[in-house]
Amino acid sequence: MSGIGHASQDRSLSAAHRWRPILANLSAGICALAVVLYQSWFMPFFLPFFMGRDEFARLVFHALYGSVLIVSFAVLVVRRDVRKAIVPLAIAAAMAVAPVALHPVGIVAKCYLITLFLGGAAIVTMLASSPATVLRLSASATALSAVICFLDLCFANGFTNTPGRAAGLAINPNVAAAGLLLGAAASYGAVAQKWRASFLVLVGAALLATLSRSTLLAAFAAVAAPIAVRLWQRFRDGRQFQIDLRDWARAIAVAFALLVAIGIASLTNNYFRVAVGESLGGVLSLNRALNEASAAVDTPLTAASPPRPGTLPPTTPAASFHADPPGNAVNAPSSRQPEARTLESGGPASPKAPSDTGAMPVPASNAMPSSASSSNSGQSQSANKMQALGQRLTDEGVRNSISARALFLERGLLAYREGGFFGRGLEEAQALAPHNSFVLFAIAFGHLGWLIPIGLVGFAFCFVRDARDLPLGVAVLGVMLTSHDVLLTPSLFLPVALGIGGMLAVKVEPAQNQRTGWSFAAGTVGGAALFVAGCVAILALTPQLSGGRLQNEAMFTSRGGYGARLPAPSFPGLFQFDDLPASQASYLREDGTPLRRVNWSAHSWPAVRQGEYTFRQRDTVLFAATDISDPRQNGRTYEVAVPLAVSALCFIVLGTILAWSIATAAACRGCLPRAD
Repeated sequence: MSGIGHASQDRSLSAAHRWRPILANLSAGICALAVVLYQSWFMPFFLPFFMGRDEFARLVFHALYGSVLIVSFAVLVVRRDVRKAIVPLAIAAAMAVAPVALHPVGIVAKCYLITLFLGGAAIVTMLASSPATVLRLSASATALSAVICFLDLCFANGFTNTPGRAAGLAINPNVAAAGLLLGAAASYGAVAQKWRASFLVLVGAALLATLSRSTLLAAFAAVAAPIAVRLWQRFRDGRQFQIDLRDWARAIAVAFALLVAIGIASLTNNYFRVAVGESLGGVLSLNRALNEASAAVDTPLTAASPPRPGTLPPTTPAASFHADPPGNAVNAPSSRQPEARTLESGGPASPKAPSDTGAMPVPASNAMPSSASSSNSGQSQSANKMQALGQRLTDEGVRNSISARALFLERGLLAYREGGFFGRGLEEAQALAPHNSFVLFAIAFGHLGWLIPIGLVGFAFCFVRDARDLPLGVAVLGVMLTSHDVLLTPSLFLPVALGIGGMLAVKVEPAQNQRTGWSFAAGTVGGAALFVAGCVAILALTPQLSGGRLQNEAMFTSRGGYGARLPAPSFPGLFQFDDLPASQASYLREDGTPLRRVNWSAHSWPAVRQGEYTFRQRDTVLFAATDISDPRQNGRTYEVAVPLAVSALCFIVLGTILAWSIATAAACRGCLPRAD
């Protein structure tokens, strides 16, 4: 019998070993495809293309997620070492998913689940193929994002939704900066030593181009932490600190080239110069902005504040005899709470002595109403303050974006305190935009929600092998303190998962004679090919005219009329507003009534008259209402449409991505898996 058992075990082991090379190649291809699509921001950039094309979207996403799920499940079945390595992560993921069932599952909750799923699958496929190659591919994707950020900066009408700040395919500069920092922190150790300094200089310069001040602070901490640890270790061991001048010579050359690029951007992009000034001005005026915001929020609260709990009108002396003196009104809720609990339990109520409470005795019959009224008063004050904060936040970002973050955080903390034990759900939490992942999950899942981001930070630190792994944990902590998007955006969470997977790789058996280079190359080229195909589809299907509604807050007085920036097209960077001679089709409608277009003249005053419009710049319209009223206050809607042209940035980015994919695929083919 023992011989039969050994034979059966040998056959199962033999089958598992036969499947290993196949699964290693499938895992390499799937992991490479996911890294290219998400960490390079290809997939998020194309999400607007799927709007209104539900069947096509289901086909694409089901094919992608289904293939990832099947390969990951097969790896877990065959690879016992991978199963054993991810046990702590699997338990933590199950605990992080469980609170979602407490609330309705909306689009934000689905994004959260997809983010965790893709991150976990990336770790599994990474461990099953070649962790070192995956990290090098992640570093390459991060470098590509940095290059696209610089290309974006050189064009006034690029990808960014904030003129003058680089964003690349991420569209949002702050999100782009977070992706660059997390990607670099997770993968810089996999970059060849001679190119590592150049890689860090490239990413650091791209971070500066985004003008994301909070991410720059986190990046400084992520760089300083390992340097401090290494200096201390060398000082303790009595070793000298040595610098390879050849590596830094390359880094200096890269820095000089990037400095030239920034100089070109300052000449070709007027918005960049303005954004730099506003960024510095926001820091210098922070204290004044915070004081003004606090005063603006507190003023309506003071005017609408209810009477203090426990105080009654002087016309009722019998009742006022039992009321607390005004000086002790603040202590009323805490001193009466035990009496309320006694009444609820059905037992006798025994009022405390005056010496215990510092107030007159309170009959039991008055305890519950007073406690309830004070509780309702506290909730009303919190609701009023949240409303006041919401009103202030409508335009606080225009005044000072740093003070706006402080107000968002304050509103989020108020929502957490009033949200109940199990929270409000991810949909409502994300709508409050607390700009802090810890507060976001506390709002969503109550007190238990704090454990989810804390757990992620803990995993980023607990698998640290040496000082080289410290930047990931510091970067994750810094980004989560200033952003609520990390666990809701696969493109941000994926590099974190890969960094943790790279630290876990020491627990997995190293690959033996498994050549996965072709699979990594195929996944890389496949991701780039999908991006090119998506661009071609967008260029072919996008209407010639781009229409949108002018926003009141974007209007300004100019040359005797009112100007406004044109609404950005659905895919900024791929398109730009075409030159607008009078012969080209365009329109501006006021509540459906078309205005008359006139040619722009720099010498005429006013530039537009009643019911006219013109284009002062390619992206700015100047107009006057049909009755010369202020369009910001007349309650009418203004819809504009202008012709589009393919941007030169589109062709430059496509060429850059194709060249990057070829170079990366060639490098992947030359990468032999090794023990990590």
